[in-house]
Amino acid sequence: MIGVYICECGGNIGDVVDVNAVKEAIQKIPDVKTVRINRFLCSKLGLKMIIDSVKKQNLDRVVVASCSPHMHEETFREAVVEAGLNPYMFVHTNIREQDSWVTKDKKKATQKAIAIISGAVGRARKLEPLQKTRVEISKDVLVVGGGIAGITAALQLANSGYHATLVEKNPSIGGKMAQLSKVFPTLDCAPCILSPRMADVDKSPNITLLTNSVVEQVSGGPGNYEVKVRIKPRGVDVEKCLRCGKCEKVCEVEVPDEYEAGLYTRKAIHLPFAQAVPAAYCIDFENCNRCGSCQEECPVEAININEEEREETYKVGAIIVTTGYDILDKGEIERYKVDEESTITSLQLERLIENELAAGKVLKNSQGKRIKDVAFILCVGSRNPQKGVPYCSKVCCPYAVKEAILLKKTLPYLRIWIYYIDLRMSGRGYEELYRQAREMNINFIHGKPAEVSVDPDSGRLQIVSEDIDTGQIIKNSLDLVVLCPAMIPTSDLADLAGRLNISVGEDGFIAEKHIKLNPVSTLREGIFAAGTALGPKDIRESVVDARSTVAQAIEFLGEGYKNISPIKAQLVGECYGVGECVKVCPHNAITLNAQGKAQINILACNGCGACVPACPHNALELAHYTKEQILEEVKGLLSVPSEDIRIIGFFGDSTAYPAADTAGVSRLNYPPNLLIVRVPSTALLDTDTLIKTLEMGADGIMLCENGDTREGEITEENAKKAQVKLEEREIEKDRIFYQPLAIPAYKSLPYLVETYLSRIKRIGKMGAKPAPLSKS
Repeated sequence: MIGVYICECGGNIGDVVDVNAVKEAIQKIPDVKTVRINRFLCSKLGLKMIIDSVKKQNLDRVVVASCSPHMHEETFREAVVEAGLNPYMFVHTNIREQDSWVTKDKKKATQKAIAIISGAVGRARKLEPLQKTRVEISKDVLVVGGGIAGITAALQLANSGYHATLVEKNPSIGGKMAQLSKVFPTLDCAPCILSPRMADVDKSPNITLLTNSVVEQVSGGPGNYEVKVRIKPRGVDVEKCLRCGKCEKVCEVEVPDEYEAGLYTRKAIHLPFAQAVPAAYCIDFENCNRCGSCQEECPVEAININEEEREETYKVGAIIVTTGYDILDKGEIERYKVDEESTITSLQLERLIENELAAGKVLKNSQGKRIKDVAFILCVGSRNPQKGVPYCSKVCCPYAVKEAILLKKTLPYLRIWIYYIDLRMSGRGYEELYRQAREMNINFIHGKPAEVSVDPDSGRLQIVSEDIDTGQIIKNSLDLVVLCPAMIPTSDLADLAGRLNISVGEDGFIAEKHIKLNPVSTLREGIFAAGTALGPKDIRESVVDARSTVAQAIEFLGEGYKNISPIKAQLVGECYGVGECVKVCPHNAITLNAQGKAQINILACNGCGACVPACPHNALELAHYTKEQILEEVKGLLSVPSEDIRIIGFFGDSTAYPAADTAGVSRLNYPPNLLIVRVPSTALLDTDTLIKTLEMGADGIMLCENGDTREGEITEENAKKAQVKLEEREIEKDRIFYQPLAIPAYKSLPYLVETYLSRIKRIGKMGAKPAPLSKS
């Protein structure tokens, strides 16, 4: 018997959905023994009500209708277990993000809720008890990115007794923080804070440091990831190198120094920077002419200009992504950068402060004259969707104020202006820093300049801007303009996310599992993210993130054992060794054994189900998402009488379903005609399932999956096969529609639903049911 529990969510659901009408309708469904309503079902009292009800009424299945399962599914599952049931005899269905938050019409929202819960009840009837498998897992952790967040994570892991492999793409760890002069709000020396931590990484026996390295491939699954790392040649043996510098002196190749933000040059063989770790020279093989002079000059034979790249494989239980950020170098920044020498970025100014002012020099222009007038322009590319990014880069205001103070302290004669849209100083000590800048007569102009021009008479830079606070037009002649560019994801983050099979958000940074409740977990179990890999943050927040990821990783790894989810592919029929499942598996989880039979590695299997429709003999199924269970949910969804067009949306659980949730969180309204079925991946759905969905009364089917994945490709292939079958039976092929949908594209969901609904309306309702599929 089934118990159904409906949450009002403090009015988030109850103010839109008539929960009493829903209760009345659901009570009439066969096998439903009780329907209960609670204002806060996830509260302690709400959970106790479920537990007591299950025990008292001797229920064997539970349906919870509330918020997204991505929020509280585990919470309710634990309650079901406490009530004495198998955790997989429970269905969590979503009537908030995908109903009350996206449907304006209360009557239609109520009807949709009845349909959604009816579908969940149908699915619940066909559930079978499942058991997790306890397996041994690796307790090692891979940290990708060697900035302050990666360094902090690796050290905390090492100090907690875990082994960390730290992978950094550059020749030295340190990241952007290594390029800073001082840090806000305390104006502490950045290298003084960072360098000891870098040295600790180098000497820790629990950290394997891989520089000049990138993650090439990731296979396996949570607790047992197998990561292939490509290690590019350094050309210098870090153990032998004396840092004597003789190699650098004889090198003839000179290129811009990326550590110095392009202001100075370096040789092809060089020390990345003074505090670099590893503390050794390296060869920039992209610019090296391989003349061999450095190799001949080296007194300890530490140089090998013929060193080749290699690959190493590491088995780890968890992965922490701390890839940092880049700064915008196009779009709006190009508009302001009228002169390469007199218009610089804030990062370049950091290097000038460190190299020039710290050495007792003054700032001079290209003609050797002292720089006396300096302007900072904030939000260059930030909060500008047309020529940059739509979001605030968060740290630009405080670092601009910091840099202005450092300039003024060292060169009191400087006249400094800071042009801003809104000044955001929202951390402890930040407002005091701003007040200090005011007291030092640093000028703040509430207005963003339209352009930077060059005065043809004086050759000086010129800015004309309105101060919004005073209404005055202010014209300044300047010797130096400092641009504060937007922080953007690193150029290779999207590729890395694809290899890790994790999602990025609309802004291009890694998407969190939940922005408030689980802000450092990704949507893939066992993979976490910290620092500016998640979005613009300051150093303090990055360090907090890093420590949080380590706590999460240690909790995840536990004692070195893990209970593996039973939602895996499994053999249910005779395998004839055709091998199609092996070819199609996106995670290489299936092999043919010595007897030529399919063998599934449950550690590598992520439960996408792509192998299920690939088997010509129907010998595979996905536990907890069998064809029978899915079709029973569809049957329930369509059991509520309606004259409207009804579209069944099969949404993949890793990205498409969260995208629909995000649309709900953003209150993006779309027609209630779309009824979403959550599946691990739409690659699971075969032609027969799709056709039977139409036979049951659906007028159209939307298949939504991340198009950048193998699962998306398989879904598209399966959809085309089903469309061919429809045409053979003289049914419109457009009734099955494949639509790539990832989290960043959540805003497009209302448009997609409206567009597809219009298409189906032109075709018309299904009318007479199609003839049964022929076995051929």
